[in-house]
Amino acid sequence: MSQMRTQRAGDIVAGIFFSLLGVFVVWAAFGIKGAPDMRMHPRTLPLILGWAVGIAGGILAFHAWRYRGPARIVPWPDRVGTLRVGVTLAALVVFLFLVEPLGMPLGSGLLVGFLVWYLGRYRPIFAGLLGLATGGVIYAVFIQLLQLSFPIGPLGR
Repeated sequence: MSQMRTQRAGDIVAGIFFSLLGVFVVWAAFGIKGAPDMRMHPRTLPLILGWAVGIAGGILAFHAWRYRGPARIVPWPDRVGTLRVGVTLAALVVFLFLVEPLGMPLGSGLLVGFLVWYLGRYRPIFAGLLGLATGGVIYAVFIQLLQLSFPIGPLGR
């Protein structure tokens, strides 16, 4: 158990997890069907992300496996740190439930704004502007430019 508290062990486990996650995403992406009249196939973005996550996980695990320096002990989060992790996970769950009715741009903007405010302890105006910019970029790049079929929410009505 104490071995798992080193950064090396954590990086190996995380790297293997992300490699397997990447393989799963790539495998699942090949099951996505597309229409012939679409500008970009719907599986393109999941394939890119799956390959990127899988390769990055493999690199992380490999570098951690090769590391031979002194063991770096990772301190476990205290009560405040555990609460921050819990609130972040709860925010992600809320995002997943609200992304369909609110749309990807608005939902992502709210998530980013909240997490920047909560985790970064920035002023609410800065967090709100960053969330607004995030939603705008998602709308402009992924929905308008790449024409991906993300839920658009009230922006499309």
